[in-house]
Amino acid sequence: MVFFHGENTPLMTIFIGVLIAARFILLYQKGDVIYFLLGVIAGGGNDVMSMWREVYSYAPPTVLPVPIPVWMVVFWGLAFLFLRRLLRYGSFVDEWETRLVNFPFVLDLIVVVVYRIIVYNYAAEPWLPGALFAFILAVRILLAPPTAKERRLMVLILVLGPFYEALLISGGLYNYQNPAFLGMPLWLIVYWIFIIRFIKTVFSWMERKIPDSIYY
Repeated sequence: MVFFHGENTPLMTIFIGVLIAARFILLYQKGDVIYFLLGVIAGGGNDVMSMWREVYSYAPPTVLPVPIPVWMVVFWGLAFLFLRRLLRYGSFVDEWETRLVNFPFVLDLIVVVVYRIIVYNYAAEPWLPGALFAFILAVRILLAPPTAKERRLMVLILVLGPFYEALLISGGLYNYQNPAFLGMPLWLIVYWIFIIRFIKTVFSWMERKIPDSIYY
């Protein structure tokens, strides 16, 4: 649907609204509301910030003050619900993490901040962001090597992440600066490999620590 009608903002807004309603009716799990809202805030917020910093640009018309269609902001909620299910598969789950503040997570926080600074300031540079992203990820992995299940997850997302991006780009939804592979800059591919580890840690902590009383 996004591939064929991504530029039709009214149609996509209706479609995504129906899809969200169907997802909650048919596949609801306790806590999905929290993950959905987190996706809208974190994923949608990152999109809005990236538009503002001109890291990439959306083609469809919008009613928002930044050039991103409103349906794409809430679509991130669905993406986080998908990631929640993916990260609960036994093939990717180590022991549930009960401490959010630990050495690997502190490293990931630092990397997230540094990555954002790099891409917001140097996205227009052809090779610099990708080289810096790759170097930083290599240092991160050397300092705190991922487990076997985390490595398996990182390999999977190396396939799924770029495939998802390439599909949306080829459908004319948005364009990145300095595309190097299937419309993507090199730093984006490295970012997909890194960010799934960070999300996995946050989600595993949420599964154990958020009180049932605030789940819906």
